[in-house]
Amino acid sequence: MRFAKWAASASALTLATAGAVIALAPAGNAATAGDYSVAPYVDMSNGQEGLLDTAITGHGLTSYTAAFVLGSGCNQIWGDTLPIGADSFTDPLIAKAKSEGASVIISSGGASGLPLAWTCSTQSSIDAGYQAIIDDYGVDRLDFDIEGAAIADTAAAARQMQAMKDLKAANPNLQFSVTLPVLTSGLTSDGVNILKAAKTAGIRIDTVNIMTMDFYEGTGTEMGDGSVSAAEATLAQMQSVDSGYTYGNLGITPMIGKNDDGSTFTLADAQTVESFAAQHGVGRLAFWSVNRDQPCSGTANSLSTCSEISQNSFAFTDAFLPFAGGSGGTTTGGATTGGTTTGGTTTGGSGTTGGTTTGGTGTTGGSGGTTCTAASWSSSQVYTGGDTVSWNGHDWLAKWWTQGEEPGTTGEWGVWSDQGAC
Repeated sequence: MRFAKWAASASALTLATAGAVIALAPAGNAATAGDYSVAPYVDMSNGQEGLLDTAITGHGLTSYTAAFVLGSGCNQIWGDTLPIGADSFTDPLIAKAKSEGASVIISSGGASGLPLAWTCSTQSSIDAGYQAIIDDYGVDRLDFDIEGAAIADTAAAARQMQAMKDLKAANPNLQFSVTLPVLTSGLTSDGVNILKAAKTAGIRIDTVNIMTMDFYEGTGTEMGDGSVSAAEATLAQMQSVDSGYTYGNLGITPMIGKNDDGSTFTLADAQTVESFAAQHGVGRLAFWSVNRDQPCSGTANSLSTCSEISQNSFAFTDAFLPFAGGSGGTTTGGATTGGTTTGGTTTGGSGTTGGTTTGGTGTTGGSGGTTCTAASWSSSQVYTGGDTVSWNGHDWLAKWWTQGEEPGTTGEWGVWSDQGAC
């Protein structure tokens, strides 16, 4: 089925799950808790939840999207069938991540689950249910993943948008995202109708999060370029409904590694998407899922628990984190692991690993003649997000993969971020 995008990610759940989203911080600034520009999904019920701790404590992840809350009549449960606010497994995981400095977006719905507005027709109960999520988890970000037959339910969509209007009035800081399936040509007509439901209710969706995955256009589909095409087409559709929408209201969520349709979203695709997002000021980046951001080994050999491609663990997390202003780790042998780079000083990683320079001492910074602590930029060297070099008397931080682009020549939205004189 065309819209069953997240189904493979829900194989361990009693009730199936899938989807989610985020907002933006300027590239080059340190990511902090509450910066939702990079917030990958975490399946809170698939046995790989421990990876979230490592992503936070070892890789600098500061936001994530917890999936999924499911409507059950006029009640709400997590995917493991335990009620929100009283789930003895999921609630402590969220509390632990918070204690480690990470902020959470709570996502409802998915490929086989439904948000509350789709399972309950009483508006006051829907409002109260969503307010309970806000109160139980202390959040001001909600996400709603709408797929399959649900996306065509116009009555439910109207209830959903009325609930968001009511809740925004009661919770001034509340922001919400709607996660929708997409083609490389943009949203389906049903997806556009979700945007129209918001306009009819008199609100604007804070983030229209598109699932750039499972395009079913052939296994050789170039997923990075496909994601960009989908994003550009979706923004045009958004603006046709409400001219006030900008790239800042757009979210992009690929499925890392192998997709259900046999296509593959690679690390190079991740760099393409991160670069596009930084260039255009996209509101957020996410991916499905942190639980899968590792190579397969042993019994972990399915789409729900690994990427099914050759990668280092957390390579995709590291590839997206520069968008939030973090380095995402030190590059080792072409893939990303551990450590962060700040102001030219590498922590948690070595100076030069796998042929990529991430540090160095006593190097003259280009033609400026000033002694800087980072290694001098080289036109033949490959750099990845988080690498720091010196050039013309300044330290420069790479936002994404680059080679041959001289620091100081790429402009404000280019690959090199000026870290100041050294």
